[in-house]
Amino acid sequence: MKERVNRLYFFAGVLCLFGCVALLQRIKSNICAIRYISYAFDPQLSGSLRTAIEQQVALLEHEGQYRVSVVMQELLRIFPTIKQMEIRSFPYNLAEISITIPDPVVKINTSHVLTDQQTIVPANYYAHYALDRLPSIHASELISESVSTEIMAALQKSIQDHIFDRFIVSIDSEQQWRLQDKDDPLMTICCNASSLSMGTVRELYGQLKELMKKKGTTKTAWMADVRFNHQIVLSRYKGGRNGNRI
Repeated sequence: MKERVNRLYFFAGVLCLFGCVALLQRIKSNICAIRYISYAFDPQLSGSLRTAIEQQVALLEHEGQYRVSVVMQELLRIFPTIKQMEIRSFPYNLAEISITIPDPVVKINTSHVLTDQQTIVPANYYAHYALDRLPSIHASELISESVSTEIMAALQKSIQDHIFDRFIVSIDSEQQWRLQDKDDPLMTICCNASSLSMGTVRELYGQLKELMKKKGTTKTAWMADVRFNHQIVLSRYKGGRNGNRI
């Protein structure tokens, strides 16, 4: 009889122990559970993209809680343009999601943006103030998801050299870029990525332009092709930037 009582006490003690452990785990879960989300967005992020991110996070709520690993995984999957994301936990069941996107470099056809990670993303990912300070290019070819290292380097060098301050830049193909002179729209440079940032080419073009002015031949649209080594091929160009070579 005594042995049976001892067994009952033992099992009761075990049950109490498991009950206490379960209770402690539940208390810990309630204390550590993420129930509220705040955001620290990159200021370059557009309002529409911020709203889309917040709505997606709301869909990930389960029984009034958020699983940090699930939130991070889903946001990176749905919004691949995110450069960096960090989730930090705070007291009172609060977590903050910090999101950074790549810096924009150039606008393409006003509808897309080339980023510093060589990716091409929709322009509506960025706030208006971030877009307004960017140089623009026109690309006649289909926009892909990224650009080559050579093109990226050429565009960055062109920004440093203030090419966009002086020319309207259009890209017909990777090997044919057109730079229309903003001060003299009848003059256009034809080049490629490797010749776009050559200071000597711009100097030669400036000398050629002055020579043509002296000869009185600037009333016709001209194209100066600088894709050849140590020479500039000059041809008349019907209709300026969008015309055909004669």
